[in-house]
Amino acid sequence: MDPVLVLGGCGGLGHHIIKQLLDTKKASDVTAFDVRIDANHVPGAKYVQGSIASEKDVRSVLETVKPKVIMHTVSPQLMGQKNTHELYENVNVGGTKILLGCIAEVDYVKALVYTSSSSVIHNNITDLVEATEEGRLFYWPEQTEFYSHTKALAEDLIQEANRHNGLLTTRLRGSLLFGEGDTTATPQMIANARTGRTKYQIGDGTNLFDLTYIGNTAHAHILAAEALLRESDGRADRDGPLKVNGEAFFITNDDHWAFWDFVRAMAAEAGHPVPKDKVTVVPTSVYYAIAVIAEWAVWAFSLGSKESHMNRRMVKYLTMTRTFNISKAKERLGYRPQVSMQEGIKRAVQWYLAHESDKKSN
Repeated sequence: MDPVLVLGGCGGLGHHIIKQLLDTKKASDVTAFDVRIDANHVPGAKYVQGSIASEKDVRSVLETVKPKVIMHTVSPQLMGQKNTHELYENVNVGGTKILLGCIAEVDYVKALVYTSSSSVIHNNITDLVEATEEGRLFYWPEQTEFYSHTKALAEDLIQEANRHNGLLTTRLRGSLLFGEGDTTATPQMIANARTGRTKYQIGDGTNLFDLTYIGNTAHAHILAAEALLRESDGRADRDGPLKVNGEAFFITNDDHWAFWDFVRAMAAEAGHPVPKDKVTVVPTSVYYAIAVIAEWAVWAFSLGSKESHMNRRMVKYLTMTRTFNISKAKERLGYRPQVSMQEGIKRAVQWYLAHESDKKSN
């Protein structure tokens, strides 16, 4: 697969991809490109600092690495960002346009794997039950999360670039990634456990959810890149019923969990177990009413400059069913989860606690 360029290579997913590439010897010439290169280093990899939103930076790293394979994992966090609409637009859409424009100027990039999101086919209102890749993409304002809107636009760009100038592309859609280096799900759930919020449950707790251990997502990226290379050099039929180029794939742990069971499992691993008989169930309608009041209060006191962390969207997200059928990934990529949910939870929490201790000691 050499040379391989991992955009966002110091992020939670990116460094897992690099580690697996080198550990499995699928590649030996691997370069990480990121806006910050001071975290998640993997021995044996090379590091280049730069922004995907800078045409100069992207063109420079392509000329330096001359990659055969590119893994595009770059994306701002879904939560906790400032000026989110502008940031998502500049990075997810603008950065992808810049990347594809620069790739079109060279002839050595053969495979591009894009890290998308399962949320691109979801309006965050209705339930998803065993959803497949046949579901249509949602765009703003029908798409209620602007982040997901920009990921859908980026998917369109990636799809349009497929088979241009010898490039083959594919799109992978993980569902709520968690694991070592995850900066969203794991830290938030451990924080909730420490403050006692895990003692409360919104709704009856029967809503099923699909999640993806981050290392399994990395494994899927490598499988996808290998498949694209086989199609690129004629070892596989790029027009056949099992083709990977031009396709999208859902990637999960293939293990539906009740959402609140996952929350409590994370809390228990972090040392804050909550027995089910000690859980206080808050009816969805009651919590929804509280969220409405919180939204209006924060809006009023901030003169419209802030948004409440407790909001109606969050109520829906905590009580909806969101499951996916990954038969297509199994059939065409040969994907199977390598790490179970329980083992993934253990790794995620232990990694976070260990690194939290390291930061405190420094």
